[in-house]
Amino acid sequence: MAPEHDRTTALTPAAVGLRLLYGLGWRIGPQLPKPVRQLIMEQGARVAVRRGGENLDHYRDNLRAVLGREPDDQLLRAGVASYLRNWIEVFSLPGWSTARIVGTVSTTGEAELRRALREEGAVVALPHSGNWDLAGAWACVTGMPVTTVVEQLEAPEYAAFKRFREQLGMEIISNHDPAALPRLMTAVRQHRVACLVADRDLLGSGLPVDWAGHRVTMPAGPAVVARRTGASLFPMVCRFTPDGLRLDIGRPIEHRPGRDGLIAMIQDEADYFAERIARTPQDWHLMQPFFTAGTGASGKDRGVPGEDDHGVEGRP
Repeated sequence: MAPEHDRTTALTPAAVGLRLLYGLGWRIGPQLPKPVRQLIMEQGARVAVRRGGENLDHYRDNLRAVLGREPDDQLLRAGVASYLRNWIEVFSLPGWSTARIVGTVSTTGEAELRRALREEGAVVALPHSGNWDLAGAWACVTGMPVTTVVEQLEAPEYAAFKRFREQLGMEIISNHDPAALPRLMTAVRQHRVACLVADRDLLGSGLPVDWAGHRVTMPAGPAVVARRTGASLFPMVCRFTPDGLRLDIGRPIEHRPGRDGLIAMIQDEADYFAERIARTPQDWHLMQPFFTAGTGASGKDRGVPGEDDHGVEGRP
């Protein structure tokens, strides 16, 4: 594991505010009654859409690309409310019982995932949709231990989220860890699910694919881990239901050799993500730039690497 450097010096006012918000969330999240949670989601979404801002502009751009039309304010409010619901549930999860976690999650495609985990191993690639922490907690308490890569935040925040996820049963690897790829491969061989958020190209080293007619780059990590271990690669999309979380688990993606084969596997991930997200776009919480322009089919104009540059991304 790479050393966790303390990068807390010279924090911006926004970073200080975020740290205070995280601290408050961990303290009060488990105690919030449902009417208060609902009020925060509804009013927070109204205020956010009315005020606008850079993140909302990015979110509008992403939804426009996914849907092929201009998203209206109702959809934007639903998206912000879904984003707030995710955070409220994350802060509340430490107080949830195993029975509540299991009772909140429903699935499609679960049987094939469990079969693969018992036999050749399983890698799951998913986008920033729904509540992926709840999905990980559910997997752990139902006999599918999870290993995942997380984005290295400032030291106190990283430590808090690492501790939170470990308490839910997950093994956490920093995306700054130079041994992230071999650690993921070891986890798969130990019959743990390697669960990796795989839409946003945080490192800028992803491979070029098409998403609903738009060029994007996506991390190669899930496909690389699956190919090197022989594990099945499953695309999965989480979406909220009125009272729970639905995990749509796709069929295993066919392994293909070589660089072109790796791109084809990531393309299959993108196709599944795009089709499922278009059904419930409000649950896709990507409020950063995603769709790119002017990237050639080879990706070489952006210096896109080959398989040896692993593209193992993290989740916040």
